[in-house]
Amino acid sequence: MSVQNVVLFQDKPLKLVMGGELSPVQVAYQTYGTLNADKTNAVLICHALTGDAEPYFSNKEKDGWWQNFMGDGSALDTSRYFFICSNVLGGCKGTTGPSSLNPQTGKPYGSLFPNITVQDIVHVQKALIDFLNIPHLNAVIGGSFGGMQATQWGIEYPDFVDNIVNLCSSIFFSAEAIGFNHVMRQAVINDPNFNGGDYYDGVPPEQGLSIARMLGMLTYRTDSQLAKAFGRATKSEGQFWGDYFQVESYLTYQGKKFLERFDANSYLHLLRALDMYDPSLGYADIKTALARIKARYTLISVTTDQLFKSVDLHKSKQLLEQSGVALTFHEFPSIYGHDAFLVDYDAFEQWIREGLSGKAGAVEI
Repeated sequence: MSVQNVVLFQDKPLKLVMGGELSPVQVAYQTYGTLNADKTNAVLICHALTGDAEPYFSNKEKDGWWQNFMGDGSALDTSRYFFICSNVLGGCKGTTGPSSLNPQTGKPYGSLFPNITVQDIVHVQKALIDFLNIPHLNAVIGGSFGGMQATQWGIEYPDFVDNIVNLCSSIFFSAEAIGFNHVMRQAVINDPNFNGGDYYDGVPPEQGLSIARMLGMLTYRTDSQLAKAFGRATKSEGQFWGDYFQVESYLTYQGKKFLERFDANSYLHLLRALDMYDPSLGYADIKTALARIKARYTLISVTTDQLFKSVDLHKSKQLLEQSGVALTFHEFPSIYGHDAFLVDYDAFEQWIREGLSGKAGAVEI
């Protein structure tokens, strides 16, 4: 089944948290499984920073970003649940973003695309769920940036969702993580082809975007994983100031590969939305905001995560507990680091099943 598209906010513009509005808003989405008669088995999947609306391909023509987690009988059980996954607002995979045509100019938004927040992204997702005539969500699940979206769903629509499953994401992004994002953004912005974000009629800022992706990859992996895969091995024809070591060649490859599927402006906007996420926005304080969550909340931390570090997940755990949230917390080490939620199926399987079903158990550390 191919990606589906719907145009929303045509009559009433989407008012954005940081000012401005968008109209219309196209949303690319995909569904999996069957919605039951009483519409009680719907689960929203929120993708990570550079994901899309296709976590799974049933015909195996290619792999979705959650291919090994999803399917009949899998942790994301398509025989039991009806899954919805949409590309986020600001993205470049079918949902309105900086590369979309601005109806006022007939050209890509580029530098005119407004600043967006996680709250705006969730508002668009809610509009999609309403369009699909789904009155209630059994669960919202997401990893990394998607985990922030899942948290915001519980705050924004406390009576609409029964379970939240947050994989490898803290309530706030740390100063160090914001620092990484700053360096990545500067690599893009200072590319000579960036042109203030208006590069769609010319050459895109590929060099800057590929460098940004290389740094990002280092935050997603672990030192032990890179040591095991590459060590200090060199290339037989490596260049002294280029890809001399195998790990350098790997990062160069990942940077170039990223250019095939992502837009630089989308990367900038989504990185900043990640930095800016603050659940207390619009509320007296963080505990007031988190106390709105009525859903059962599953939080999973990876001790080796170098982006959303264990210390930050523990701070989030404490805030959620102090706010009266019904929390189940799991923590474990993985050689995959932050990317564990995408690839370490054996570690996550049972906890995802329990989180979606509302049968999450006692706190585990």
